[in-house]
Amino acid sequence: MDDHALGKSLEAQLMKALIASGVSAASALAHLVARARGELRPLEITRDLRYGTSPRQRLEVWRPRAPARAPRPLVLFLHGGGFQHLDPASHWSFAERFAQAGAVVVSAGYRLAPRHPYPAAADDARAAYRWTVDHARALGGDREALVVAGASAGGNLALGLAIGERYAGVAPRACVLFSGLLQVSDMARLYRRGGVGRLLRARMASIGSDYVAHPQAFSLPAAADPRLDPLLYLERSRALPPGFPAVFASSGTADQVLDDALRLRACLARLGAACEVDVVERAGHTFQSFTFRADARALWERAFAFLRAQGVQLVSARSSGAAS
Repeated sequence: MDDHALGKSLEAQLMKALIASGVSAASALAHLVARARGELRPLEITRDLRYGTSPRQRLEVWRPRAPARAPRPLVLFLHGGGFQHLDPASHWSFAERFAQAGAVVVSAGYRLAPRHPYPAAADDARAAYRWTVDHARALGGDREALVVAGASAGGNLALGLAIGERYAGVAPRACVLFSGLLQVSDMARLYRRGGVGRLLRARMASIGSDYVAHPQAFSLPAAADPRLDPLLYLERSRALPPGFPAVFASSGTADQVLDDALRLRACLARLGAACEVDVVERAGHTFQSFTFRADARALWERAFAFLRAQGVQLVSARSSGAAS
């Protein structure tokens, strides 16, 4: 490795470490505040459930404690972190929002790059989906009202499931994408227009090089892989995949992946899919996790309204109590 490449690698590692430590610390602090305020009291949280042999193949299940008259909507949530770091604990607020609205939430970890490059994360997302379907009844969830959701890199995995995952006759009813990174190839598109600092550029570039063991494959004139570049796959499609669900995507005007959401809206409109893309002014990447912010809470309410229109009976989460 020459000095220039080594410098880029060190910059990417530094930025990854800074982001991971910052996100984890902020998430842990917010979790402590939520516990102190009693906001988590209405919820039952089960951690460290296994769906595979790797330490990363672990699940958290979040659900309301109150008894339900019927099976609850079921959400499989996949965390972000550029396929390289973070876990369900760092993304607890996403599971909490869905659970407060009355869902049973399976928040899944997965194997991470560069130790486990593609297709490890996509394979794990598929295995977590199948675990969720298999355990729906025991969890009190309705697998006919199954939502796949993800933040950032997790949005990539969720959209890949929406395109191709059909297990035991169950297809997702809806797909929810929070600041989804929907294309892994050509990561330079995220900073080509400028306005992104040197360390963050190195970090973005490392996502593709860490996750894809053979990035030269991107130069081949082949069809896009729906589990790697689900956005490109849909843009190149002439028709919707069978059983493709309704999609709600959100991003902010200060979000580096905003253009992915706008491209998704355009191609799904062409294909005739039920789709809503919600763009929030001056909001940054994964702002949806900052549920103390009024704009994030309002976004969640719009997402729940969209899901209700698809037959997923979530309730308003404006109150602090969980739905029964």
